[in-house]
Amino acid sequence: YIKGKNMEIILNKEDLLNGIKVVEKITAQKGSQPVLSNILIETVTSDRVRFCATDLNLSISHKIKAQVEKEGKITLSAKRLGEITAKLDNKPVKLSLNPETSVVTISCGKAKFELIGINANEFPRVFDEEAPEADEKSFEINKNTLIKGVKQVVFSAALHESASILSGVCFNIDSNTLEIVATDGNRLTRASKEINSKDDSAIFIVPSRTLQELIRISSIIEDEKVTITLKKAKICFSFEDVVFQSKLINGTYPKYQQLIPANNDKIVYIDREELIGTIERVCVMVNERTNIIKFSFNGSSLELSTDSPDAGSGKDFIDVDSNFEEIVIAFNYKYVLDSLKNMDTKKVKIEIATSLSATLFKPSFEDESKDDSYVCLIMPVQVR
Repeated sequence: YIKGKNMEIILNKEDLLNGIKVVEKITAQKGSQPVLSNILIETVTSDRVRFCATDLNLSISHKIKAQVEKEGKITLSAKRLGEITAKLDNKPVKLSLNPETSVVTISCGKAKFELIGINANEFPRVFDEEAPEADEKSFEINKNTLIKGVKQVVFSAALHESASILSGVCFNIDSNTLEIVATDGNRLTRASKEINSKDDSAIFIVPSRTLQELIRISSIIEDEKVTITLKKAKICFSFEDVVFQSKLINGTYPKYQQLIPANNDKIVYIDREELIGTIERVCVMVNERTNIIKFSFNGSSLELSTDSPDAGSGKDFIDVDSNFEEIVIAFNYKYVLDSLKNMDTKKVKIEIATSLSATLFKPSFEDESKDDSYVCLIMPVQVR
């Protein structure tokens, strides 16, 4: 294991490509600093190298297997390195750095490329092994449980690119339960999951972009568990070989518990797949400016209708099981579809109070004692 700064490493092509895939989306596409669109490649031990990327809000580090001939580090364009690697034959790939020129020679079989890098010292020090902070908290959770909860709510976060509170997702950890909540002011979703929090409690707001990336990274990583670590203004998701961290959104999340009505007395049960299919048929004729579909409940029948002044109208019927006679209520159909597609039960339970008050969409379980902590609240639209 020779000391020296003219790094030389040999990697399996698939490992190299996978390593790039995990980190490349975190690079800054249009950064003021060119080094932010690069991946930092550095040797860690005689059989591991580390790839890092950051856009200064999100940062990721991924350790991968490699044969380290000489240690060293360099940053290379994520885009170019990814494109070159994808086209190489399925053979070992050798990266050799000339420290004088910062040029890395990539050789694989008979193919040879020279890629000009940027000195590793210009890369931000985002993953220096910091000592744990005094008030740091850590929680362990099953990866699939966390990802399911995140997918169930993240679509309800506001889409503004700013760091507004509503563009984030609220994590509320209390006595071994994790509640994940998102709202954009027109709808609110809440999912609740078991977590080993050692009875610690914490409330923090994670940007929705961070969670979209977490979903993407998790689909590539096979680990079963993930550790969530909270630092002052940062959150860190640690897997065996991948560490992903993000800035948190600063501020106080709305008191969402008070927004979820507890006594909507009009209850209706509908076959979930059938409702999705009916909405998808009828929405072809929706007014694209408003996206409104009218739900007209009448005993055991529900009529879904749309009309668009310049295009025409559409309607369809579906059988339902309800405890009330009739009500007409209208929704942005996209909100309803988002919530239905994130449930996995056969039936959905809809709880209504009036045609203008918050309506709840919940998965319906045969066994009533089963978890019904997932809820999607949607504000109806006034029908002229």
